[in-house]
Amino acid sequence: MKILNIISQYPGKTGSGTYLRALMDEANKSGYKQGLIGAIQPELSYTNTSVDYIDMVEFNTPELPFPIIGMSDKMPYESSVFSIISDAHLKMWERVFKSKLEKALKEFQPNIILCHHLWLATAIVCEQKMDTKVYVVCHGTDIRQFKKMHFFRKRLIESFKNLDGVFALTEEQSLDIIDLYKIDKEKVHTVGSGYNERFFYPPKNKKRSKEIKLVYAGKLSYAKGLIPLIEVYIKLLEEYNLELTIVGSGFGEEKDEIIALGENIGVNFTGAVPQKILGNIFRESDIFILPSYYEGLSLVTLEALASGLLCVVTDVGGIKGFLEKKISESGLIQFVPLPEMKNVDEPMDRYYNFFIYNLEKLIKKQINTYNKGYNTYAHLNEDIVKLSWENIFKKIEAQF
Repeated sequence: MKILNIISQYPGKTGSGTYLRALMDEANKSGYKQGLIGAIQPELSYTNTSVDYIDMVEFNTPELPFPIIGMSDKMPYESSVFSIISDAHLKMWERVFKSKLEKALKEFQPNIILCHHLWLATAIVCEQKMDTKVYVVCHGTDIRQFKKMHFFRKRLIESFKNLDGVFALTEEQSLDIIDLYKIDKEKVHTVGSGYNERFFYPPKNKKRSKEIKLVYAGKLSYAKGLIPLIEVYIKLLEEYNLELTIVGSGFGEEKDEIIALGENIGVNFTGAVPQKILGNIFRESDIFILPSYYEGLSLVTLEALASGLLCVVTDVGGIKGFLEKKISESGLIQFVPLPEMKNVDEPMDRYYNFFIYNLEKLIKKQINTYNKGYNTYAHLNEDIVKLSWENIFKKIEAQF
């Protein structure tokens, strides 16, 4: 059995890239042959031993003289923005992507195509006349683009009638997919998200340091709530002995401002790191914080939970509903209410201070939990292990 995996952006450095890589690894363990169509540009490289066939759409080249078109408006590498890209560039990309797809269908001859994002690349796949079954994983950024950009909607809705199945991360997302894309509810399956047990697990004997170690992992962008996190951190330093590490990469002015603000108060910036290193950083930390204004279903939150960290995250993306109540109500994770928003990833000015207040309050709550002797929530390990990639892939495979 052959699976052709398709993602229109770089197959790494983001949540959807991590998700794709994890599913490919699990499919490889189960004996599937793997194909991949992704995107790349000169400063990026990609290797994957799970792949039998690979063909990348190459950006910033004479054929496509512009950066990768990202599903988010801010990517952790140089990127083009869907909402402002020119028609000429979009047509150039579509022509090249379609040629890669046709070549893969002829040479790799997949039994199943598994796309990532309910967006244009998946629409192009669905428009091909073929017998191959087509499935897609929704990551949330596609829904955000659908809500922001009306001019692709008709094409997407029409094309997606040909899908054999859609995999959603949460029940909330499933309802959005059915409503927005007009996809039959029988085709939509909630499978959740997972983490890699090899890299993310609690420390056996955790030593306490003088400082309480806070950690964030993700893109360096305003939409991830890093400016309020730094503001709150400045306040907390007046009361507690803390250390903040920010893991991840970004691009452009937003990244530069975040780093400048953080370095001025001693924040540690690691840049992007492999998952193995991230697991090590988590096990050496005490409290994970993700104050993001928008998420699909946060993979990194699951990774932090699996590493035994206390967590403070914004109540977005259906993460609370996805986690079993035994976990979500355990005290291991605290949920910051989302402020009223101007758009899907920008808060209204008059609610900003309220968001800061709640973020500070819940971080303090977890600091107090830590100071009372918290080590790791070992009694929840069995419940967290259920969220492994092996179990997520089994849910997807059941629909093939």
